[in-house]
Amino acid sequence: MAGMRYEALSLSVPYGKLNALKEQLGLTGDALAVLAPYRKAFIENSVAFAGYFYKIFMGISDTRKIIEGLENPQSLKDAWANWFRTVFMLELDENFLAYLWRIGIRHVEVNLDQRYTNLGFSVVRQFCRDVIRKEVAPADAAQAAFVIDNILDLCLLTETSAFIEASSRCDIEIIKGIADRIRNPITVIGGNLKRIQKLLDIKDPSYCVVEDIIAQSSKCESMVADIKTYIDMFQKESYPVKISLPDLVRLVLEDIQAKPEAQRVSMETVLDPMTNSIEADPPDIKAALYQVLENALEAAATAPDPRIRISSGPYRAPFKAVKISIFNTGVPPRAEDMERLFSLFYSTKPGGSGFGLPIARLAVRKNLGRITVEALPGEGTRVTIVLPKS
Repeated sequence: MAGMRYEALSLSVPYGKLNALKEQLGLTGDALAVLAPYRKAFIENSVAFAGYFYKIFMGISDTRKIIEGLENPQSLKDAWANWFRTVFMLELDENFLAYLWRIGIRHVEVNLDQRYTNLGFSVVRQFCRDVIRKEVAPADAAQAAFVIDNILDLCLLTETSAFIEASSRCDIEIIKGIADRIRNPITVIGGNLKRIQKLLDIKDPSYCVVEDIIAQSSKCESMVADIKTYIDMFQKESYPVKISLPDLVRLVLEDIQAKPEAQRVSMETVLDPMTNSIEADPPDIKAALYQVLENALEAAATAPDPRIRISSGPYRAPFKAVKISIFNTGVPPRAEDMERLFSLFYSTKPGGSGFGLPIARLAVRKNLGRITVEALPGEGTRVTIVLPKS
């Protein structure tokens, strides 16, 4: 990844989340006060720390090769010494959090193995304990060690969070780029094949061949569209608001009933008045319900008694969540398929892209809910979505 630039490497610092983490770790002004008399001692040990760190990692064959391959290994020592000084010199303010976040992003840029970061923090803790034994008054030692451990936890969690978010978004940028690049050629190929097919006699052996290629091209188009939907949902922030469940179901059903299969399927809606509202991001949950209902429609359309039933009700006591159930009379999934239904690219339908249920699960999870599939032998399939009530 070194030498390449990604939008993900320009991620803004999530100060709100990081400040909340700092509070959870108890890093208040009062807690940090115990370090005030000893900050200078730690700062003066920054060069010694860099030497200690260097010695540890030169003793590991893989990291030794990396260090020996640098043009100026001393610059690495200087960077480590500066990091150690900064930890004990700055207040744990937004400037410090931004500094840590940039380090995590930098680790993505240089393609650093995150395991070495975790090992590095273990080394830092060992060194700090040695300084505490030498420099900190015995009466303050335990509290100082506790506070320093929490500061290092904040450093590790912030850098790791930046690393994970940036690296995952870089991977998504690559996948999205591939999808965007192949979408237009596939559309052009499909369109031209349809023109060619119109010129062929239906009895011509080539007609069926072209028809099969068109079907596969359409499947690819659908898969590319679903990949883009999944990626866009993954990247988009969710903003939960109060949603009218009856209105949401009505909007989704309007889209579903426009599909040809809907003419053959009876649809029933039974919503409990106690569950008229949920708290979720409207586009997320609309997409989730659409994907589940589309699957239900395709399954029910082939059943002798093609029916779909959408119902809702309180989820357990105390009543803090809403349960939405979508039942269809289609053939239920086989036992061996159940565990893979939410896996990307896995589909039990010949033309399926394998993104329907994964998109639904991603949307539901982003909104602090959960989704399950239940096979009902001899009856059909029930999908249940649980979401916070408004």
